[in-house]
Amino acid sequence: MLLIFLLCLPGPVLAGSSAEAMAKRPELFDPATGYRIDRQRAPTPEDIPPPARLVDTEEAAALIAAGALVLDVYGASQSRFDELDGTWLVSQQRLSLPGALWLPETGRGWLEPVLQTYLVDNLARATGGDMARPIVVYCIADCWMSWNAAQRIAALGYEAVYWYRLGTDGWLDAGRALFPVDPVPVNVE
Repeated sequence: MLLIFLLCLPGPVLAGSSAEAMAKRPELFDPATGYRIDRQRAPTPEDIPPPARLVDTEEAAALIAAGALVLDVYGASQSRFDELDGTWLVSQQRLSLPGALWLPETGRGWLEPVLQTYLVDNLARATGGDMARPIVVYCIADCWMSWNAAQRIAALGYEAVYWYRLGTDGWLDAGRALFPVDPVPVNVE
């Protein structure tokens, strides 16, 4: 009876493999990069192209405990950064994994040059230029932005990029605490 109950519990919906998702809906992906460019909030795949690697909650927690950079790429929905001072105008406080660095919108399929620079500069600063430092990238469950961002970061040459596909939803479902985080301002100078 317990097994039947456990099988009925809702979990994240899976989109199969990333290759299957691309084959089924190629118009949702950039043909040059493979990043998902539309409908970010949808079931995510069971895999991510190497060199990025998929991790579960326990693996993410172990990486974080060992000093990995914790990178939240959750979108600042209905928001944008102030072009005068670079601050993000967010309507709600974001709760995130412990020690997270929040770089909103850096998981979009296409990045404006200012957001590409924002990602590159903040990664360099947070890692101290250590391309081998582990980085755990996440968003929320069923959101492709962290999938995009993990691949983008690996393409920049970071050697230990981990995609935590369950994000803050999975972390909370596992009984782990979330903490307030503010988005890092964009350098507009």
